Amino acid sequence: MVENYEAYLGELKGFHLFKDIDEEETKKMLKCSKTRAGAYEDQSYIFRQGETPRQLFVLLEGAVMIAKDFASGKRDVLFIVEKGDVFGEMFLFSDAKSYWYDAIAQGNVRVLEIPWSFFYCFCSNACEHHRMITRNMLEIQSEKNFTMTRKLHLLSGTTLRERIALWLIDEAQDKNTVKLSMNREELADYIGTTRPSLSRELMKLQQEKLIEVEKSRIKILDRAELEGVYSRG
Repeated sequence: MVENYEAYLGELKGFHLFKDIDEEETKKMLKCSKTRAGAYEDQSYIFRQGETPRQLFVLLEGAVMIAKDFASGKRDVLFIVEKGDVFGEMFLFSDAKSYWYDAIAQGNVRVLEIPWSFFYCFCSNACEHHRMITRNMLEIQSEKNFTMTRKLHLLSGTTLRERIALWLIDEAQDKNTVKLSMNREELADYIGTTRPSLSRELMKLQQEKLIEVEKSRIKILDRAELEGVYSRG
């Protein structure tokens, strides 16, 4: 389903892709690029493995799961896209002919769909927003590379306990509370385990008073001991 994106123009200035581009310039750019807004229902696919990449996506509402499904039925959750984030960008400047992961709507989702042709050529007006959006895109790409490096670091934990400890420490950063953006099943897929195994290990950590598990968040009670889980691994 295609919708009008103009209702979102006021919000776009807060998105990284449109940083330092005013509303009027953004409107011109979206018109120039023939951008459209798409609407997707919960659990529907925005794109699927094997389809041909043609657009860059910007999330306007909801959340999107980026995941790799295998023939065995196993799913590897790579990351969750949140409002204002860009996704599908890794195919923009690569030679890949098809998506190798799925983008799945989590709840009702609305996205901007920007044709790739806009990033490859300049319009006849030589718009300044081309330069600025390219700069912003490079910054976003750098941040995404850092995110994937963190995922590789997480998977360096050899035991489930170590991977959970690493994930909690990275997510909490300098705070002691992790707000959960994934449900238990999705978190298990992200960490590389099963939901029952994840639940059992979280329960053990809670019994040892290292953490306190609530519905939508996990509170770190003993950071030093949690950090020691990985350092001793």
